[in-house]
Amino acid sequence: MENMSEFNSDQREFFRINDMVFIELTPLDNSDIKSLSVSIKDYSDNEENKEKSQLQTLQTAFSHLTDQINQQDREIARALRLLDEKITLLTQGFQRQQNASENKILTSVSLSGGGISFLSVDNHAAKSAVEIRIELRSSATIIHAIANVIACEKPYDAPKETPYYLRLIFSHMSECDRNALIKHTLSRQAEILRSANDK
Repeated sequence: MENMSEFNSDQREFFRINDMVFIELTPLDNSDIKSLSVSIKDYSDNEENKEKSQLQTLQTAFSHLTDQINQQDREIARALRLLDEKITLLTQGFQRQQNASENKILTSVSLSGGGISFLSVDNHAAKSAVEIRIELRSSATIIHAIANVIACEKPYDAPKETPYYLRLIFSHMSECDRNALIKHTLSRQAEILRSANDK
């Protein structure tokens, strides 16, 4: 019952969306958890992660500056945004090539900044830990985390290929990845609302 309340509090704390993402999942034992959690905690010491943080900082500064320019000259601001979108598309294409892996599975998920749930091929014991990598398709951003199994049940109407409904709560995630995940869920929610209003 304690795990269920923990999962419900996750739903209240973060926006939850339905999405399609690529997932890699690896079961962990206690020794793996310790070393991996240190690696995730020392996120800022990793060169690749430093670059990721710097890009996010630059993007925030660019957006702020473009908003200021927009007050003076909308056409220049629009041109800058289009150029930014072009660079982003090129970067995402390159990132997808870098992320290519046979182990990734495109999966329909319920996702928030605090956890994820989806239909799974494998059964996982409650309270066990897994390493999870989630690739957000819209940006090719990879979210790396340790997650704890809240529950893994076998719904009567689940497909034979994925018979288990797995619910996970993130226990270790870098601040940068958490921010990227929250930003993604908010952006997707806005898209869904716009789409609903257009109908």
